[in-house]
Amino acid sequence: MKNRILIPLISLFLIFSCTNKNEGEEVGTKKIDSLNIKLNSPELKEINAELLKDASNASLYNKRALVYLKLREFPEAENDCKRAIKIDSTQALFHLTLVDIYFSENKTRDSKELLEATAKRFPNNTEALLKLAELYFLVRRYQDGIEYVNKTLKINENLAKAYYIKGSIYRESGDTARAISSLETAVEQDNKYVDAFYDLGILYGARKNPLAIEYYNNVLRVDPTNPTANYAKAKLLQDLGKIDEAIKLYEAILTTNKTCENCYYNLGAIYLEIKKDPKKALEEFTKAIEINPNYVEAYFARGYTYSKLKDKESAKADYAMCLKIQPNYDAAVDELNNL
Repeated sequence: MKNRILIPLISLFLIFSCTNKNEGEEVGTKKIDSLNIKLNSPELKEINAELLKDASNASLYNKRALVYLKLREFPEAENDCKRAIKIDSTQALFHLTLVDIYFSENKTRDSKELLEATAKRFPNNTEALLKLAELYFLVRRYQDGIEYVNKTLKINENLAKAYYIKGSIYRESGDTARAISSLETAVEQDNKYVDAFYDLGILYGARKNPLAIEYYNNVLRVDPTNPTANYAKAKLLQDLGKIDEAIKLYEAILTTNKTCENCYYNLGAIYLEIKKDPKKALEEFTKAIEINPNYVEAYFARGYTYSKLKDKESAKADYAMCLKIQPNYDAAVDELNNL
């Protein structure tokens, strides 16, 4: 598959080059038909129809490469993208599509080399510069990442994504103040930047700052059912002592996501420690365990709850399960010794 050469035909979409024309057409047709049947993508069929009319259109090959990428058909995506570049190598977009394909294939070296070459060839292309900044962020070359973000901002100082990447770099390198400043600038540039609002919520939430609630609310304003923001908000409400609000939100989450094991666990902790209702706590811890049979913290919490109810045998069983899952779970060893 990697070695096939694609050429345009009038009656077929594409065909493998072959010494025997009839044999080649038969092989090519089978490959194409089987792939179309397998993928069954209306979007792909539409692009194929367009390519029949204009088989030298580089943008159509790039467009189809993106569809193949979305469908995780990487060899086909790579072939189409290279075809687009061969037809017109002056389009930075095509090179960036190939970068994304390499990255999805875990060809990180190819991705990095092509991205560096693309950024050098198209020095004013902000997308290429930001992708390179992101790559340096991922490999923890933070100073290089900041350098490329700054290059981008010299071209366009209003790019929200540039400030977001800069904020992410500062956050990972431990500079929380600069991280917050950059992320706040990102949302000033784009008031629907969900990831930036969420990260600001996390940063302020770590300080138990109620302002985090507003940032989570901004996420939910754009995406009302966002599961991570809803959960983070509920947990922060719990940490801030707004227990009834936290319970209400956890229960709301569970109406649409019944597999939120951490929601059940946190509800169990609330009923055990705050509401002083160990029987209700048992129910919640048990639900968490049913979802995740290896949830060691839930077994420990349920064992502790059983011990509060003077049910030593059930407590022992849960503590023993903790040690089966995680043999070095010292808290379970201590509790077993105390029984």
